[in-house]
Order: sequence, then C-alpha cells, then structure tokens
Amino acid sequence: VHGYDLSRLFAEGALGRIIRLEPGMLYHYLKKLARDGLIASRIERQSGRPDRQVHTLTPVGDAVLHAWIAAPVRSTREIRLDFLVKLYLARAIDPRHAITLVTRQRSVMRTRAARLTEQLDSPQPSGQDNAFGESVLRLRLTQTEAALAWLDALPESDQ
Repeated sequence: VHGYDLSRLFAEGALGRIIRLEPGMLYHYLKKLARDGLIASRIERQSGRPDRQVHTLTPVGDAVLHAWIAAPVRSTREIRLDFLVKLYLARAIDPRHAITLVTRQRSVMRTRAARLTEQLDSPQPSGQDNAFGESVLRLRLTQTEAALAWLDALPESDQ
C-alpha cells in the first residue's frame, strides 16, 4: 500500500475516528517498520507522475500483526484506542478474527470486573484517602462494565 493511501485512510475512513495520525508521523512509523523488518518498501514508477513508494508486510511483519490483533487488551483504558484498532484490522483481514477477538476481550473484561468487585467488597480501613481510593475503584468498575456492555451490544457485522 502507498503511504498516501494510508494517510487518507486515517484522515477519511473509520480508522480516522479511532486515531488521528498526521502524515509526518505516518511516514516516521513506516520508516521504523521498514527498519525493523516488518514491512518491505519498493519504488513504483508512474508515467507522468512522481514515483511512489509502496509498502507490504514481510512474513515477520504479518506474523507480528496477526499476533498483536489476536491478543485482547488488558486494561479498560486500552479499549478506546488499541482494541478499536485491533478490531478494525481484524474485520478487514478476516471477520472470524474479529469474532474471536471480541470473545477474548469479553473474557478479559469480565475477569477485570470480578477483580474490581472483589476489591470493593473487601473491608477497607476508614479515612479520606481510602474513600477516594474506593471512588477510583468504582469508576474503574463502571468503565469496565460499560466496555462489557458495549462489547455485548456489538452487532455481528462489527465483530
């Protein structure tokens, strides 16, 4: 894929609703991916127009991408960015990967909600600092439950 096409995808497509990536940063990341051996770049000649650089995943890059996509995120905070990018890419590669990812993510969020509930149910010493700590735990539990509700409400076409 050409860098300009990727830039347009971030600017105009659904991916742009998840993450904003300026063209300068995109090209920086492409260079880093090439340096790390995850993508290969080649020059494509165009008649009457400037040559363009086309990027493709290497076998190592493909394996790294698939492993990254398959792994659910560990925290609720990561749902907003990392998980949404993973879900977007999983849907683009193979919708079955998206279904698996959502199933795994639900499991992680259920475990997280259970741990937070257990912490809230544990007796805590009284005091202002502990009251604040309990409020933080309640916020995290509410966010985790909201993420779970969102995952449960995803239509099959979005998984």
